[in-house]
Amino acid sequence: MSPEPHRGASAGRVLPLLFLAACAGANAASPSGGSKGPDAIAPGAAGAAAGIRPEAVSAHIRFLADDLLEGRAAGERGFDIAAAYVASQLQGMGLEPAGDDGGWFQAFTLRGGRTRAARLEVRAPGGEAIALVRDRDFLARPTLAEGLADVTGPVVYVGHGIVAPEYTWDDLAGLDLRGKVVMVLSGAPLGTTRDFFPPIPSAVYGSPRTKLERLLARGVVGVLWVQTPVRERVNPFANQVSHASQGAMALVENGLVPARESVAQAVLSMPGADALLAAAGRPERVSTLFAAAERREHGPFALGTEVHLRVEAELRTVHTANVVGLWRAAPGSPVAGERVVFTAHLDHLGIGKPENGDAIYNGASDNAAGVANVLEVARAFTRLPQRPRRGVLFALVSAEEEGLLGSEWFVAHPPVRREALVADVNADSGLPVFLPREVGALGADESTLGDDARRAAAALGLSLGGDPDPQQAFPVRSDQYSFLRAGIPGTATRVGMGGATEKERAEAVAYRQAHYHRAADHWEPGRDYGPAALLARFQLLLGLSAAERPDRPRLLPDSFFLPRPGS
Repeated sequence: MSPEPHRGASAGRVLPLLFLAACAGANAASPSGGSKGPDAIAPGAAGAAAGIRPEAVSAHIRFLADDLLEGRAAGERGFDIAAAYVASQLQGMGLEPAGDDGGWFQAFTLRGGRTRAARLEVRAPGGEAIALVRDRDFLARPTLAEGLADVTGPVVYVGHGIVAPEYTWDDLAGLDLRGKVVMVLSGAPLGTTRDFFPPIPSAVYGSPRTKLERLLARGVVGVLWVQTPVRERVNPFANQVSHASQGAMALVENGLVPARESVAQAVLSMPGADALLAAAGRPERVSTLFAAAERREHGPFALGTEVHLRVEAELRTVHTANVVGLWRAAPGSPVAGERVVFTAHLDHLGIGKPENGDAIYNGASDNAAGVANVLEVARAFTRLPQRPRRGVLFALVSAEEEGLLGSEWFVAHPPVRREALVADVNADSGLPVFLPREVGALGADESTLGDDARRAAAALGLSLGGDPDPQQAFPVRSDQYSFLRAGIPGTATRVGMGGATEKERAEAVAYRQAHYHRAADHWEPGRDYGPAALLARFQLLLGLSAAERPDRPRLLPDSFFLPRPGS
């Protein structure tokens, strides 16, 4: 069921005219002689931005979210059709191919796996083995290194499993974890000041990858991820079970997957974690452990028992590709060799568990909408009267849903030398359902991209807001994180809630609940795509500002993503 009400197609047709009128006023010289409109960012930017039409955004989404593409899962035929579509679009705009061997595609290989059988048993104080129930108490992740994980070991609870010296936080201090299975609370503490887990460090330290790499170095043989109340709100255990049939994937390089893929892993539901604790004869429960961990009041402890975790997986080799196009810089520019990158993930979830008789997860909002915006941003660059100072790459990446794998490959194997990548503007925030007064650029305040975001927002008469929901850990959940992790400025663009009415806020929440990773995420012919076009204009101007700035975009001196001792 679609959220109500829609503004209708007429609003989308009127929006560009209103935008041009607003730009005319904004571009007029101020009393101090300055100019704040799009043309202050680059000559002709107002016209290029106004040419981003809601109808064009809608048309891209319509094709990419069609049942013909079967949900665009990485490595499947539907994704390949989508990749061919966006490559042909970029070619038709006059961009140059920037993939492998002079083509549009940057190929890479994944190893996929689906859990075939799993068993998790805990040894009770009396010696008997108590089996937890799969898909109710626990969800086993396929082990992609060999396809079989079979471990038995003593269980140690390690809180969040975080080591963060700058916040005087060390959940692993003094622990010998060699050969152990660890119980780890999902996520990380979240503070409101810079001296205690502000949103971006919280998101990074709370990511499974960060924790796994630390735990693997300490010799653990298994990880039991504990679903917390916060995690249940962000990604309910039932949703994880629903999508488990689609399996997991990892990058393959030189025939190998990352070492972390050798660790046996399972997610414990909150009742499942409580059942494990009870079977071990422990008095603690997830709710009290989570509350105590947030207050640093309960340290790690050994459960005094062993668990046996066995996971059998069916493995397969998956071939997929990013689509990459280039809009060259102005001839003779001293920074023509540098590249600003626009990214959006082209993949989605494919065919999964049926919902209301529909098994195709079309991914209109996630992320055909982001791809549509990047395509129209690319077209807008071709309408500028002169090329930018820096070249611009447009990368429609694969396997984001599998853990940002396509963008990770792109950053590790860029089509230019790594040092030439100066910034990433990522489009993956879902379809806006009301005309925003505020936009966001998550991660931009870690770098000088914050200045570009403010310029772009001001040029459109919009305010620039912060992270509307830090507990969602958005900064590490989309492809800009692959750039930031490599020390390259990056930002995730989105609309904000600042200035929104209660009705609009409710509409946005209802739309996300009905569409995010759901089979109902279809293209909607009656929806107004004007808000999506406005977001695309913001994305255009942000990236254009980065491409035109005299100095190279750079991380700020206090950025979390600058290399630190011991990191």
